[in-house]
Amino acid sequence: MSDNFDVVIVGCGPVGLFLACELRLGGLSVLIVERRKAGEMGAGSRACIVHGRTLEIMEARGLLEKMLGLGELTNWWHFGILETRLDYSVFGNETKQNRVLILPQYSTEDILKQRAEKLGVNFIIGTVVESLEPSATSVTVKGTSVDGTSFMVTSKYLVGADGVHSMVQRAAGFDFEKSSIGTNTMITGEVSLGAEVCIPYVVKNDKGVVIAAPLDKARERVRIGAWVASRPNIPASTPLGLEEFNQTLEEASGIDWKCYNPEMLYRFTNATGIVKNYRKGRIFLVGDAAHHHLPAGGQGLNLGLQEAFNLGWKLAAVVRDNAPESLLDTYQTERIDIAKSVVKNTTAQSLLFFANTQPELEMRGTMNKLLSVPEGNRALAWEISGFWITYPKPLDMIAPVGWEALPEELAGKRALDVKIRGPTNEEKWLSEYSTAGKWVQLQFLDRLSGKTPSLPAFDNMTEVVEVKEILEGPGAIYQESGLSEILIRPDSYLGFGKR
Repeated sequence: MSDNFDVVIVGCGPVGLFLACELRLGGLSVLIVERRKAGEMGAGSRACIVHGRTLEIMEARGLLEKMLGLGELTNWWHFGILETRLDYSVFGNETKQNRVLILPQYSTEDILKQRAEKLGVNFIIGTVVESLEPSATSVTVKGTSVDGTSFMVTSKYLVGADGVHSMVQRAAGFDFEKSSIGTNTMITGEVSLGAEVCIPYVVKNDKGVVIAAPLDKARERVRIGAWVASRPNIPASTPLGLEEFNQTLEEASGIDWKCYNPEMLYRFTNATGIVKNYRKGRIFLVGDAAHHHLPAGGQGLNLGLQEAFNLGWKLAAVVRDNAPESLLDTYQTERIDIAKSVVKNTTAQSLLFFANTQPELEMRGTMNKLLSVPEGNRALAWEISGFWITYPKPLDMIAPVGWEALPEELAGKRALDVKIRGPTNEEKWLSEYSTAGKWVQLQFLDRLSGKTPSLPAFDNMTEVVEVKEILEGPGAIYQESGLSEILIRPDSYLGFGKR
């Protein structure tokens, strides 16, 4: 294996794996360095909620069917464990993914690792990164494997996808701002159940909180999180055993869960924080390495995967096509405010989670009433699903000759998935044209009448799609634009247009 790569990624969780796949689609050489040994990877469920926008992304890369085959779908989820649930079914006219997928992290990792291996990603497993040496043109990474062997590799860029306790974040000197310290401690674990409990299970009362989600279709394994008002802030470093786990669940819910065969029992707090910058020279952070918060509504995994989706094609364009370095700065400008929004959102949910005084409980009652109003329910579901995200500022530094910024009503919007009929009457969904990670160039044949269609805007990194008719889906965004051609970015957002 070479000791020089285009990009080295530290961390082999879902975010690091997905980023590696995106970089390989862009033609870059990629190495993932992971501290865990092979037998330790894929252990435990951790993040297990996949929201609508992430489902759209996975469909755009041809991964959704595998995920659906291993997980369980629901069209509701909670906000702050309020009794009134968020209803995702109301988005049925706007997306096929008006739902939530409950899928253990180890299943997501397995799907992404298989894809990464197929795409030719390199791996060094069981190796701890100990130092980073950035220069004007590269980053040198040094570390030691579990057997004591030293290693050193050099890359044009380095990405830290190594989680909340990110070594890359610390070693590179990123400024991390804690917006709140942990004031409450929850427990969590993956277990088998000896009692009959209807799963998914969500309860909040004056005793505490319990949330349980299935990890397989047979419900033989369950991921549970809990908190009790009588012991609100036990230090997160305190060991957690099965006896205390069962006692906590019974105290909070009134049910003897009879949990057994535990895995990954641990505590976590509601502390929040975010780095000031996502980039420092040739080093980037993605996922929990850049921000952390209470895992309310499962938003952290989705946030990280969407960051990888944004960064991957940009790094590839700079390394492969000599796109301007300023393109890489847009990773931060497009994504950091979204992370800040998630931190605020989960902080608000934290107040609802741990509400225990009379004024706090009255606040929960008021929020329940607000969620009973369809417009309020829809607004929060829209936010947590990730459907609200747009990138309205045009990427002028890479605009192809002859193409222009999109009008305000289209600029940076999600490329809504529609079924297209082509010139020979073949029918395909737009997402099917996105699996290779290229720009998608839509040419509307009725509006091109008498005009010469454009050449592929980004040469061989462009998938040209001739559109005779839109058959299904929310096609108004394209039909009412008046544009003869639209360029869709590799991360499935609208980029540029032509009259």
